Amino acid sequence: MYKSKLGNQCGCAIKEFKPSLSMWLPAVSTISGSQSPPRANIHHDTNTNATASPSIRLIQRLAKANQTLCFAGDSIDFQFYDALRNNLNRQKSLQNQINVTVGSNRQIPVNYTNETGRPQYTGFMSMNIIEETVVSLEYNNTDHNYAGQTHTSVFRYFKTYGWSPWNTVFMQDCNVVILNLGLHYDARNEGMLGTHWGRPKLMDDFRAAITYLVDFVASGENRTAVWRSALPQHFNNFDGHYERDTKCVLKPIHLPLNSSNEPIQNYNKAYKTGFNEMCDSKPQSCGHRLEHTCTVDRNSIEYRTVYKFLLENNCTERLERYAGNSSVTGNILRWNIADMFDVPTWHHSSGDCSHYCYVPPLYEAAFERLDLLLMDYL
Repeated sequence: MYKSKLGNQCGCAIKEFKPSLSMWLPAVSTISGSQSPPRANIHHDTNTNATASPSIRLIQRLAKANQTLCFAGDSIDFQFYDALRNNLNRQKSLQNQINVTVGSNRQIPVNYTNETGRPQYTGFMSMNIIEETVVSLEYNNTDHNYAGQTHTSVFRYFKTYGWSPWNTVFMQDCNVVILNLGLHYDARNEGMLGTHWGRPKLMDDFRAAITYLVDFVASGENRTAVWRSALPQHFNNFDGHYERDTKCVLKPIHLPLNSSNEPIQNYNKAYKTGFNEMCDSKPQSCGHRLEHTCTVDRNSIEYRTVYKFLLENNCTERLERYAGNSSVTGNILRWNIADMFDVPTWHHSSGDCSHYCYVPPLYEAAFERLDLLLMDYL
């Protein structure tokens, strides 16, 4: 039920973080020398309100607006995609007000052509498939607002290990795009150079990605752009960033609450600098800046914009939409969740200090922030 390609699904074997309302049973031997995965005995609670789950509320919001949610990023973003699937599967058993049907994980082959533009590089970091999940919510007759109705929503994952302008053509029918760049750039060297595709500078790729997001929301209706904060790493060194042959340290890296409230780790510091340079922001809840209004030149060739990629690949049909005024303005929301994940004991293993275990309340809390963020946009 909690199968995932990444992360320990049993709450890291830490008693306090086991799935809520669940009891994990030991693996049962099926064949001599082999074991089946752990299984969960979920206890039904007919009094549990289905909308107590932020994941359910997020899917409801998307379904009612008939919008598709797209995660774009590295393996951390795939974990969010997978965690949303897992959270919804849990709700199938934790409540009976809504019949939740989580479709099988569909893998859509990606076909690059001369007109889409071809990736500059190939290999394990390239996107060869798009992951897609279709969820339906069937309301029973006790729901006074939607009794007997069925709502459907779709969410997808686009593998983006570093800025990949060639992926954007496949995201045109997304309504909400959540994007992040981070772990595949060196957090410490000058320029924070990428570990992929020609060693680009993080800030140059950040500018190109922000240009894409602004153009995305400005060029169509019912579109929302979200930037996800990088999650903290806890390698045993002075700042927690990745270091070869280094294990995790069981010490949070966050600053005291009465400090300068600087972002956690170098990636988020770079994002803060980038947003300050490119965008205006307005304080929202508790003074945090969660919304930026940005004006960009979508036809810039100063960095690896989508436009520059299309020019270099002679994608004439796609270039037609770039005629006319190249200055565009749009809003970008900030999904800031680094503070929630500053818990070293939740990492996948003592040697993997970047990925996090699937701890249901943790991911539910993260999706709560996302749902609140999208409330005024969907």
